[in-house]
Amino acid sequence: MTPVSGGCISTAHIVETSDQKYFVKSHTADSFMTKQMCKSMFEAELHGLNALRHTHTIRVPQLFHVGDLSSGAFLILEYIPLTRLRDHHKLGHQLANLHLFEGPSQFGFDSNNYIGSTIQPNGWHDTWVHLLQERLQYQFDRAQFTGHMKNMADKLIRRLTQFFKGLDIRPSLVHGDLWAGNCAADSSGEPVVFDPAVYWGHHEAELSIMRMFGGFTLDFYDAYHERIPRAPGFELRAQIYELYHTVNHYNMFGSGYLDQCQRLLERILQ
Repeated sequence: MTPVSGGCISTAHIVETSDQKYFVKSHTADSFMTKQMCKSMFEAELHGLNALRHTHTIRVPQLFHVGDLSSGAFLILEYIPLTRLRDHHKLGHQLANLHLFEGPSQFGFDSNNYIGSTIQPNGWHDTWVHLLQERLQYQFDRAQFTGHMKNMADKLIRRLTQFFKGLDIRPSLVHGDLWAGNCAADSSGEPVVFDPAVYWGHHEAELSIMRMFGGFTLDFYDAYHERIPRAPGFELRAQIYELYHTVNHYNMFGSGYLDQCQRLLERILQ
């Protein structure tokens, strides 16, 4: 059993049997996650990877098993020897194809899942704005903003609809947590994505965390927008989606993200 570095939520190992290698993730219960939450996190990951696999648009690891540990849970996945992603153009086309895949008429998912170690509400809604309001409110409530920050957060929730006027948004299946650390290539150069927080939502939301942390070239964005062009108001909505992830990082990692939350709220509402 060989430890693998790179994750900030779970522990990972490569486990080799007589005929195959497996990628095994585990998480031990702590003050933030109970044992049942550890298992539900991995079950949600399995469910999300299955949903992505069903579209036949982009490679994800094959799934084998979710199980219990004495004080936590584990997930067994296909071991894929990964290399640095170089074909960003191909990833752009594949991600656009994922977002264009026909699905349900509502926004949400069959169950809640996790964005990092934070529960992500996925109740079904008839409109995207209603799901987004629920999620932002959940993050704001966890953040326990006060004073000016709370006033801005409340104002954004009230005004959210205005940022989506004139848009015809249909549900797109999104990975949900697609930063550069959750994307690589297999030995043939084929893009591989993993560690999702899947839901049916607005395709633009996918690009926010990709832009936040970088690592994706202009070739990716050019290929993606060949198939899904930018709609009016794209840049402003991108800041709303970035805010969702930034508040979540504040909730997970602390006050280092507070100033960024404030700047985003001020820019969105100005």
